[in-house]
Amino acid sequence: MNSRTEENSCSFGAAPVGVVAPCPAGDGGDAALAACPPSPLLGAQPSITAPANCIRPLRHGVDSLYVSYKGQISKEIALRLEELKSFSQSTTDQVVAQGVYKIGDHRFTVLPRGKGRFAFVLEDNWFHIQVSNACASALPLAHVQIRSEYLTAVGAAEALNSLDAIVYELGEVQGSATISRLDLFVDFVGDHDLTTQPGFAWIKRCRKRDIHEDRDRITGISFGAGNEISARLYDKTTELLKSKKDYLKPLWAAKGWNEGETVWRMEFQARREALPDAMKVQAISALEHEAAWWRYLCTEWLRLAIPSQADETRTRWPTHPVWSELAKVWETPTDAPLLTRVSKARPPNDHSLFKAGVWGLSSFMAREGISDFGEGLGEFLHALEEYHADSPICEGMQGYIDRKVKLKARRYNTRSRRDDEG
Repeated sequence: MNSRTEENSCSFGAAPVGVVAPCPAGDGGDAALAACPPSPLLGAQPSITAPANCIRPLRHGVDSLYVSYKGQISKEIALRLEELKSFSQSTTDQVVAQGVYKIGDHRFTVLPRGKGRFAFVLEDNWFHIQVSNACASALPLAHVQIRSEYLTAVGAAEALNSLDAIVYELGEVQGSATISRLDLFVDFVGDHDLTTQPGFAWIKRCRKRDIHEDRDRITGISFGAGNEISARLYDKTTELLKSKKDYLKPLWAAKGWNEGETVWRMEFQARREALPDAMKVQAISALEHEAAWWRYLCTEWLRLAIPSQADETRTRWPTHPVWSELAKVWETPTDAPLLTRVSKARPPNDHSLFKAGVWGLSSFMAREGISDFGEGLGEFLHALEEYHADSPICEGMQGYIDRKVKLKARRYNTRSRRDDEG
């Protein structure tokens, strides 16, 4: 998959971010229709009209949520995390396996390196937590990404409550969590492919528009990438082939989606600097303004219009019906079903275990000329035990397995039965 940045073929200069450009300026100018007509090489242009109720929303909500907590880490916990981080840096499996920090029923993997100016990084399937050291008074105590799957399972409010209980164990917290970054989205299906609309039909408060393609098919458009506010419209069903977030499919199906239908996602990302003052308060209160924020983004920051050759002022062009429907989605409280359960662990899926994982067995059987599975498995286990019996470490097969299980349990945030027995 590749992308290309599309600047309009007729350059009129760009308005600064946050300012709607008057004619002729912005991302093509209000005279763009006359000056830059659609290329005949593109064939017939798509319809820019659509009836009311032209899309079917499937889900809307918070896709990504990053929050920060002011405060100071406990000196005892800072020393403990420093020790665990040094364990994770070891070249010995038995030592690396000890790089786990337990809070409640979470078993966080402690990464061997910090991130940016944050000294420690803890992660599992629910949270990615960056923690500052005791001497870093200018930094927040913690900067946290709440994982998308967990947000899908419980919603943003419940996720924040769970996170509070963890961060308050790390030290002295001053106040509540505040939003560092917020991504809102709508998943929908419809008959109108918005990616085929001409560039000058997008009225936007940013200059940059990137087209993303896969085998000459447009799979998405991004607006203002890298800015304080940015947006993406993309084929979510195609993206799932890479991300493997198949847990979304039953949630879509519960709202009437059928396998094979293309699901589009409209997503806005905003960093804290771009949020209105009403959302620069504690995160749980800021989330009450999600609907109003979405409406602003879909009406003031980005809008798909129906071009009119009778009016050169692009800001007066009527809004495309599909876009009008998208702008209203957040006015209806979400009734989409949630996931029933999301594990804190990050284990490999069955494909990795039972398909890719038989590489050694099948290779051994091919080498030895064995075709019967039972015979091959028996011979493989016998050869495996002999190999490890002769290992220079002299730990034997069971010792080797114990060592690797503990190492993988750290990586996957899981417990081994021997841990429970101990």
